[in-house]
Amino acid sequence: MSSHQKHGAVSDFEQLLNTSLQNFINASEAIGGPLVSLAGKVKGAFLKNLELIQFGLRNAQPPMDSERMKAYANGIREIVETREGPKDSSFSNHFATVREAILALGWINVKPAPTQYIKDAREAGEYYANRVLSNNKGNQLHRNWVTSWNQLLTDLQKYVAANFLTGFPWGSGEARGAAFPPPPPPPPSAFLPDISTQGDGGRQALLNELNQGSSITQHLKPVKRDRNGPTPHAPPVVQGKVPAAKLEVTRPPKLHLEGRKWVVEYQKNQHELRIENNDMSQSLAMFKCENVSLQVVNKMNNVVIDTCKSSFVVLNGIISSVELIRCNRVEVRLSGIVPLINMDNCDSVQVFVTNASRSVELITSKSTSCNVCLLKDDGEYKELPVPEQIKTTVAEDADDEDEDFEPVKKLKLNNKV
Repeated sequence: MSSHQKHGAVSDFEQLLNTSLQNFINASEAIGGPLVSLAGKVKGAFLKNLELIQFGLRNAQPPMDSERMKAYANGIREIVETREGPKDSSFSNHFATVREAILALGWINVKPAPTQYIKDAREAGEYYANRVLSNNKGNQLHRNWVTSWNQLLTDLQKYVAANFLTGFPWGSGEARGAAFPPPPPPPPSAFLPDISTQGDGGRQALLNELNQGSSITQHLKPVKRDRNGPTPHAPPVVQGKVPAAKLEVTRPPKLHLEGRKWVVEYQKNQHELRIENNDMSQSLAMFKCENVSLQVVNKMNNVVIDTCKSSFVVLNGIISSVELIRCNRVEVRLSGIVPLINMDNCDSVQVFVTNASRSVELITSKSTSCNVCLLKDDGEYKELPVPEQIKTTVAEDADDEDEDFEPVKKLKLNNKV
């Protein structure tokens, strides 16, 4: 890589800092509050990214436990572990948006598709970005904040695609710009035979052998039949590329109340989680939990369970709805009235319905192996499959063997209110 190309990659990133990043900082300062300090930490993480680009174009990749890589990872970790002030939770979704997507700065350690890695990180924060918009409808300042953040990550993806499409070329900046090394010197004259001193003896011996004709083959050794022919060549062994280690940042588990929303995130192998809510206007947001059992004691407004695996949730009445998004092997037990359950892109979801919750409506989309378990008079549960793309209600004679569900009508997600 020539010095002009290296300067181009660095100057392009500096242009990104001066435009897209500065727009995000301006949008954060327009809202004020804790978003100002958050924007400052984002700027610091991007500056560390620039320093690593400048270093990496001239040097080999340092170990992940080196001081340089630790400083780079700490800039990201500082944002992931950032929390808003305890007395103000109106910016909780803003902070969550940045926390989820800031991992896009780990692109420099990803091969061979760093642009896809940035795209996945940006989409991970869209859930909270949409909540920022829904909680601040009509407020142009918050809309500008979300737009500037999404544009910053989009421009970062375009920068990587333009400069390092297949991955960051560690240490190649100097190697590609260097000239070819000079050829090795010739061997010393002591190793070269002196042709002028050999005379004509060698030439005469060669002529004598040629005059022997066919009798010259008498000196050859016989060859066995099994060795007559070319030796087969073994196919070359193709070695696959060793994937580069991705920058892993451990997210801390959460279970706390932010305003009127209970946030349960990144919990693993916890089977005694309990939420004793005392306000029906409160809601629950459960995200990326695995092998978890959670009980909600009292009635809530609504529940969202997103990207959870092998978990069990007990709900005691919901005013609005329960949404399950990208869940796998999740069980939900209803012990009170729940008007609506929406399952989107789920697999192997079980919903346990008691007599009090038989008025529930279920809407499934892009989901497989989803079942409803109805509580019968003998205390046993009867398992019934839920079809896809159908709004399903429990019929009055749901305990009968002939007809258990009443499909109402086809329903598309974009028609759902």
